[in-house]
Amino acid sequence: MLKINDTLERTAERIATRAPLTILAIGSSTTAGVGASAPGAGYPLQLERLVEAALPGIEVRMHVSGVGGETAAQTLVRLEQQLAIVQPDLVLWQVGTNDALADVPEDAFRQLVEHGVASVLATGADLVLIDQQFYPTISRPARYERFVSIVDDVGTRMKACVFSRYGLMKTWALQAPGGLRPMLAADGFHMSDRGYACLASSLAREIMDAARRPHVAADVRIRPALAPQILLTAGGASGL
Repeated sequence: MLKINDTLERTAERIATRAPLTILAIGSSTTAGVGASAPGAGYPLQLERLVEAALPGIEVRMHVSGVGGETAAQTLVRLEQQLAIVQPDLVLWQVGTNDALADVPEDAFRQLVEHGVASVLATGADLVLIDQQFYPTISRPARYERFVSIVDDVGTRMKACVFSRYGLMKTWALQAPGGLRPMLAADGFHMSDRGYACLASSLAREIMDAARRPHVAADVRIRPALAPQILLTAGGASGL
């Protein structure tokens, strides 16, 4: 499922005033584009192109800050540095996969996510948390899904938006022709060009919807995830 709670007020303000929109995409290997055939095929730059197309005449400035293998503690250090340097209007924080796999304690992970959310919101920027990826060979699914739930819970309680990549990819695995395989790179873990394109398309749609949705109550709104074949075309990945 895709979940977005609350609106993106700063993003909406930038759109309404036709001002440049500065986006910081930060996280680990998904943000770095591991598995993609070229840097431009990763999700952040595909997302930038989609948002630019949706907002003609508005400059979109995408800053990509991805380091493969990072846990939340490592990314948090860079996040606080980048908030000061980039001064973003919108932050996309992809978080949690490596923590779940690296035996980081659940309480420690929760505290790190809470700290990061508070740091972003204190600047006045909007925040979208992007939770963990789904992949077929998760070794400890119960633990893994608890980490997914932590991201969702923190976002809900602290009124930050949450994009459930885990739910989206799990839906792909259940509904898409050929299952999840076309969305994954050769390692069966990271995303392929097509997977990144579909992620960017879904995320762009959610961001634009949230930015154009003023005065909506801050409860969690859930809508069915879209199977890849009916997502918006993105980054040349036609027929998704």
